[in-house]
Parts: sequence; C-alpha cells; structure tokens
Amino acid sequence: MSAENLETLLPTLELIDATDVDAPTIPIAVALQEAVDLAKVVGQDGIRERLVAVGLHEEMLDALALAVGAAREAQARWVLLRDGGKTAEQARREAEGIDLRARIARACRWNLRERPVAIATLGAIMAGDGLPDLIQDLLDLAALVGAHPEEFEADTTFDAQEAIESARSMATAISEGLSASRADGAKRDAKLLRDRAYTHLDDQVSSIRAAGRYAFAGEPATVVRFRSRYQRRRRRRNAEAEVLDGEVGATVNPEPAAEV
Repeated sequence: MSAENLETLLPTLELIDATDVDAPTIPIAVALQEAVDLAKVVGQDGIRERLVAVGLHEEMLDALALAVGAAREAQARWVLLRDGGKTAEQARREAEGIDLRARIARACRWNLRERPVAIATLGAIMAGDGLPDLIQDLLDLAALVGAHPEEFEADTTFDAQEAIESARSMATAISEGLSASRADGAKRDAKLLRDRAYTHLDDQVSSIRAAGRYAFAGEPATVVRFRSRYQRRRRRRNAEAEVLDGEVGATVNPEPAAEV
C-alpha cells in the first residue's frame, strides 16, 4: 500500500521546487508516527468538524494517510540505497563511533554527577539519533569534557584528552565517509524523493496542527494533541541545559540533527 501511495503522490511531489524541499528536522520514524497519531486525532468525533469550521479543507484531512504512506515508502527506498552502498570501512567507523559516544557519555555521567548543569547538557546531547546526530554528539561530548577537565582527573580509567581527540577525529572520519557515500546519483535521487515526501507530509501536518491550535484555543487538553510531543520534550531538555554555564552553552549544539 505504501508503494501505491508513493506512486499516486509522485506527480505532486515532483512539482515541489528543490529550493522548497526540507530534510527531516527530527528522526523520520518519529515524524511518521506523529503524523499517524495526528490522523487518529482528526478522525475523532467532533474534532474534524471543528477543523473544517475554521477553514481547513477536508481534502487535506483525507489526504493525510496518503502522505504518510508515501513518506514511508520513500524513506524505505532511501534507506535501502543508503545502507546498501555503505563500505565495510564506513560501517566499522560508525560502529566505533557509537561505542566511543557511549563510553564518553558513561564517563560524563559519572564524573560530572555533581554538576547538574553539565548533566542537563549531556541529556540534551544524547537526545537525538541517526548518523548526523552521532557526528554532532561526538563533537559536543568533546566540548563538554573539555569544559570540565578537572572533573575527570580522579578517574584513572578515563583519559579525558585522549577522549576529546578521538571524538573529534572520529566525527570527521564518519562525516567524510557519509558525504562520500551520498555522492552516487541514484542515492541523491532517492534522498531527494524522500525529502520531497517528507516536506509534503510536514506541510500537511503543520497546517493541521495550526488549525487545531486555533480551533481549540482555550481547551489545553485538546490543543496539546496538535503539538509535537518530540519537539516538546526536546525543548524541555534544551531549556534545562541553557542555564548559566556559558563555558558549555556556547559549544553545544542545541538542535541535534536528525537522521537523513
């Protein structure tokens, strides 16, 4: 069914100008699930009518499931080409990067346990997923360790300077390998199609959510159903990290990249 949805929607997706295409800003699996959840919300008694009453076109509500299916299929095709062409060396780098990130994060949780600001920052760093996020996580963890070198001095099992250098070099290696793997034309086309499908779905979701927040203004319990749970949690984590700790706040990216 997802393949049929993509074929049905393909003419519409191809009309989206490349300059208007956006890559996912949150993990694609999260975006898809939130769209499915939204479709269930707008299908409930009384909600659809209220949305239409404020001017939202019924066609958009009816087309939401089609957009979700098309995006799922486009994502599956992109992943097949993206991962199928991955070299053994790049796969090794990514696995080592994941292990390195976990090792540094463990050391940070232990050695910075009496630094609540730093722990909040660590939580924000580890909030995302995907390869672009892994790259950024390694850089941010290196910055976090570098901002508190004295906290790691008593831990003889963890070499802070070595961890900083390893994280930065690993981030560079993974990033370069990822860029090289995406140079193939078929991969570029598959990614562009996935991004077009995501852009189309995201536009629909954003419009429906905006209509829902307006239609149910004054009804907090309903309005919250027209907001992204993932973005809400991420904003809360980032708010906890954005405190008076300038030495870390200036170096940590507050918006982790999503898997693309």
